[in-house]
Amino acid sequence: MRLAKEAGSSVFASSTLVGGLVLWALYEFTNIELALVRGDGEASRLLAIAAIVAVAALVSSIAGFAFCALAGSAFAYAGLDPVQALQTMVLSSIAIQLYCVWKIRESIRWFSLWPMLAAGAATVPFGVQLLLHVDATLYAIGLGVFLTAYGCYAVFRRDACVMRGDAWRDAVAGALGGFAGGLAGLPGSFVTIWCAMRGWDRLQQRAVYQPYILVMQIVTIACLRWEAVKPMQVAQDVRFVPFALLGAVGGLALFQRMTSKQFRAALSALLIVSGIGLMSRSL
Repeated sequence: MRLAKEAGSSVFASSTLVGGLVLWALYEFTNIELALVRGDGEASRLLAIAAIVAVAALVSSIAGFAFCALAGSAFAYAGLDPVQALQTMVLSSIAIQLYCVWKIRESIRWFSLWPMLAAGAATVPFGVQLLLHVDATLYAIGLGVFLTAYGCYAVFRRDACVMRGDAWRDAVAGALGGFAGGLAGLPGSFVTIWCAMRGWDRLQQRAVYQPYILVMQIVTIACLRWEAVKPMQVAQDVRFVPFALLGAVGGLALFQRMTSKQFRAALSALLIVSGIGLMSRSL
């Protein structure tokens, strides 16, 4: 009886959340449509951004990362300013990660994550500085090549190489991820690879890199707000959050129905897409 009540409560909460998000998304969509009818040239661009955010959130939430890689590639073709694009991506990503972290909260061991989180938080500002003040094209291309190559290797390898972990190795992965997060909005890149190399199952991996990405995105937003020459337009970017969350709900639902083999394939595919997307944004 107790389990039935808990299951019923969970279904009701999920239904309420989805219903609220649909109403919020419809409200924002209606505002954009009204602006489009009035002849506002900005409205069509906002509509495209909303569509990009929703699709990127759906695909990335299947494995729990690569939202910024997917959305960022599309934003580059849409001609968004790099800083504005990063702000939009990071804010939407924070909403996605908050939802996903809440859903898997019972599997997260926060204390064991502190070396990774501390090292990542220390290197995010360097990545943001590079984004704002230096032409980081070569670094972005190099990271894109690395992610693509590792994703291809993960697809074709036969024997999984399981590596032992410790606090120092966790810190190195966290530091590299923090730098990549500040520069390109990809904090999960190195940490995701590190988790896969540990030989963990799909839930164990997400219980590490999902909260890590969340914390790094929050640090990145703080650094952008502190360092950016132009003030952050947070209120404008919030309008895309319901589209991101609806995509996340769908992606996490697909994740819960996947086998470990399917999850590994999705992870490898997203690493490849992340790399190609990063290179396409830089060229």
